[in-house]
Amino acid sequence: MKKDEKFDFESFEKEAIRKLRSGKGLIGEQGALTSLIGRILKAAYEEEIEDHISDTKSENNRRNGSTKKKLKTGLGNIEVDPPRDRQGTFSPQIVKKWERQIAPELEKQILSLYAIGTSTRDISEHMDKMYGVKYSPSFISNITDRIIDEVESWKSRPLEDFYAIIYLDAIHFKVRENRKVVVKAVYTVFGVDMDGQRDVLGLYIGQSEGAKQWGRILENIRERGVQDVLFFCVDGLAGFTQVIEDIYPRSLVQRCIVHMVRTSVKHVSWKDLRAVCKDLKAMYSKDTSDSALEELDRFNHKWGEKYPEIAQKWKSNWAELSVSFEYPMELRQVIYTTNTVEALHRVLRKTTKTKGAFVNDQALEKQLYLTLQHSKQSWQRKTRGWPQIIRILKREFPDRIPEV
Repeated sequence: MKKDEKFDFESFEKEAIRKLRSGKGLIGEQGALTSLIGRILKAAYEEEIEDHISDTKSENNRRNGSTKKKLKTGLGNIEVDPPRDRQGTFSPQIVKKWERQIAPELEKQILSLYAIGTSTRDISEHMDKMYGVKYSPSFISNITDRIIDEVESWKSRPLEDFYAIIYLDAIHFKVRENRKVVVKAVYTVFGVDMDGQRDVLGLYIGQSEGAKQWGRILENIRERGVQDVLFFCVDGLAGFTQVIEDIYPRSLVQRCIVHMVRTSVKHVSWKDLRAVCKDLKAMYSKDTSDSALEELDRFNHKWGEKYPEIAQKWKSNWAELSVSFEYPMELRQVIYTTNTVEALHRVLRKTTKTKGAFVNDQALEKQLYLTLQHSKQSWQRKTRGWPQIIRILKREFPDRIPEV
């Protein structure tokens, strides 16, 4: 098709009708609309080569045949003939030399399907059924691998120098390693900044959860810019508080009360479970630490003979459990438990529950990152009641709250 030729719609219409009547459909490798893409590309190539030859005519440049190339498109696979020039300086822009597809929206759809936990094989079948495009599972995997550099950049991005709250918790996944399936911990650092905005500061893959590993993670976020944190909310991992205090000595550490309740009632008879939980709630819902301790004594008087370990456990960990009692209820509600990060973990589990074991750490990391990006609306939101909370923080920590 020369530059001054017009597109023959009548010819295309006849060909499209013929294909439809023969049952080939609109899309797919032989679809009625698929050939239209080829014709449009051919016209575009002609425009580009003619412009290029015109620009380089003084250099004795001219056309020099064409090459053959297969492209994957949103409607199906097509074959095109990109033109060449004698000097080899022609570089088409509509589909560049090394590109093999012209439907970036399909890549986005593939990444979205992968982000919600769809397997590469299922994505391949979906693409074939919906668009007539035959992408192999390995090709799908290669597409998702393109975000690895983005993941690395995200992991090393600079952070804010101050966070009001950081929640620390781990979630576990199965990963193949040295021909065995092992359980690995994904350490989640979930922060709340001065504006009350939540953000995942990092996901770190390691072996079984431990305080030393958390220490290395905290050193990493400090290297990335985090200089001060008011509150760390953690579970009951041994040595957690000491590790945090070594790196952020001014921070307050609140142990998750919900975790504590769960471990306290682990061996309680199901007949007593509701009553024990009710009495524990009556204790940790008190207004002050002193009144809560009085309620704990009453709890022990009632249940101590049958379950002596419960009150003893709360009293031995009271320093970490009682931090939130020092502050008004609006603030207490957001620091007394790690439920905020557990809600994030539920989002991650939702997309990984159908997986067996990930082939390696990188595959797990890629899946979790894409899930986070796909589900931002469910976790990247402002903390409820933040205007009141920030007023409390400014009153309680006037020397540490940075000027906005």
